[in-house]
Amino acid sequence: MRKTILITLLLLICSCSEASFIPEDPIMPISELKPGMNGYMLTVMQGLDPSRIPVKIVSVIPSKPGRDITHEILIKFTDGTRLAQGMSGAPIYVQGKLIGAIRSGWDFSDHTMAILAPIEDMCRVFDYPDKETPKPAFPLADMTISGLNISTPAMKHLADTLGVTFTQGVSSGNAQVTGATLKPGDSVTALFVWGDIEMGAVGTVTATSKQGRFLAFGHKVFKRGAVAYPAAKTYIHGIVNSATFPFKLAEARDFAGTFLQDREAGLGGRQRYFVAPISAVMTFRDMDTGTEKSYRFCVTPDEFMSPELLTSTYTALAEEAWGRKGQGTMSVNLRIDGKNIPNGWARRDIFFAEDDITAKAFEQTKAIISAYLTQPYEDIMPAGFTLTVEASQKPRILMIENVEAPEDAYPGQEVNIRVKLRGWRKDPTEHDFTMKIPEDASEGVCELIVRGGGIESMRQISVEEGYKSIDGLDRMLTEFKARDANNELILELNIDRSAESLKRILAQRRNKNVKALQEPDLLPEEEEYISETKVRRINEGSLKIFRSEYFIDGMMKRIIHVHNDRRH
Repeated sequence: MRKTILITLLLLICSCSEASFIPEDPIMPISELKPGMNGYMLTVMQGLDPSRIPVKIVSVIPSKPGRDITHEILIKFTDGTRLAQGMSGAPIYVQGKLIGAIRSGWDFSDHTMAILAPIEDMCRVFDYPDKETPKPAFPLADMTISGLNISTPAMKHLADTLGVTFTQGVSSGNAQVTGATLKPGDSVTALFVWGDIEMGAVGTVTATSKQGRFLAFGHKVFKRGAVAYPAAKTYIHGIVNSATFPFKLAEARDFAGTFLQDREAGLGGRQRYFVAPISAVMTFRDMDTGTEKSYRFCVTPDEFMSPELLTSTYTALAEEAWGRKGQGTMSVNLRIDGKNIPNGWARRDIFFAEDDITAKAFEQTKAIISAYLTQPYEDIMPAGFTLTVEASQKPRILMIENVEAPEDAYPGQEVNIRVKLRGWRKDPTEHDFTMKIPEDASEGVCELIVRGGGIESMRQISVEEGYKSIDGLDRMLTEFKARDANNELILELNIDRSAESLKRILAQRRNKNVKALQEPDLLPEEEEYISETKVRRINEGSLKIFRSEYFIDGMMKRIIHVHNDRRH
């Protein structure tokens, strides 16, 4: 099976034939190539400087009409050099003229042979505008990860999601902007995550232009169209042989620009051009040992790709910091900072799982990050995410064991509720709460529910049933924060409101010129956001929320009979 071998990213807009990108090196058109011609390849074998590798043209293979690649050029290395991951984009010269770049090879095969992408096809990468494109399916590609074990569940999940194969790389973690320049034959890394850990695709620069643009890779990475991947000049420590496919052991060092196009024929970029990334911080505390570790990294600013990169990296870092996988309890505090959130936004929750707590605890984080980055309301770049995680192997759980409540009450009466909670393998403790039967409760049955926040959570009824919509970034974040949390003990009094009360509510709305809704008239919960419902019910005394440092498990119900006659 043919396999795309290496990866890199940057920015430009090009087409040789239409002069949108003109390489500084002279080119030889595909029509002049013939089998048997000799030439050479430029690529870094070790260090930073490119080496010349002799090659011979074996054949020129026309492609089917309509493809971005019009021809493929089959070559052979004549000195025994073996094709390796990281050579993608390496320029090939015949008679001193550029003809194309390394594009692909084959697994478990003769690695002295390779396929080239013609330079005319690669130049057309810059025919496209630099703008956002819809999220496509991810094709097969190979990427390097440094600073993390690629065999962790989180990294395996990310590889499956992206449709890539990860190779273990090396990193000093010191990549920085130095004003480095790229030239044909240089090794370059398209970075997706960088900082204390690095994730990227390694390739070779094919051509540069006098306007500061460059081409690399000779093939797609993700074929995402207009992108913003940092391009880093890369040091090669050596080439590791493999029966499957040899690869370069690479270390990204100096930021040189940005890849702005990711197309079938290669990647195009601009030198000394940089885009603000998404920044991320994680602090991990092991509550059993008292140890703490912190990590800082950046992610390429891509609203649809970054949520998976961020959360998979967070999960892998947590697994690495904890040094284990299995049951446990995790407290997760997520903070978001962005240009339209002047004071930031934060939410804390506690999770427990009997098997893989790390994966369980980060599901909510992924949902929030994804919703924030892909929301349709405002431009939120640049953005920053801070995650503080506290973990224990022990089940930090409080189970609801019993609830005591009066059997009878009247509207407006304050009632005492006693809840018995048991910690895992500990003696139970009792906690007293005072609640108030709403003044407008009708005579009949009042249902008391005592539950953990993650059990039968309060619904966003008005949105779910179509009476309201989330209409802005502030509203979206407010409603995310208002969701029940697993560490909350929630007490609810659910009543039937009297007919007189409902009439009064409707009359008050009309007096306030509230726009009338379709008949039948709606209950308060059908016209309120859940954040508004909670505030109203807390103020009237029918809702109590007690926040703890434990995962609250269980639910119990009790019936209270409401009588208009207070003698009961």
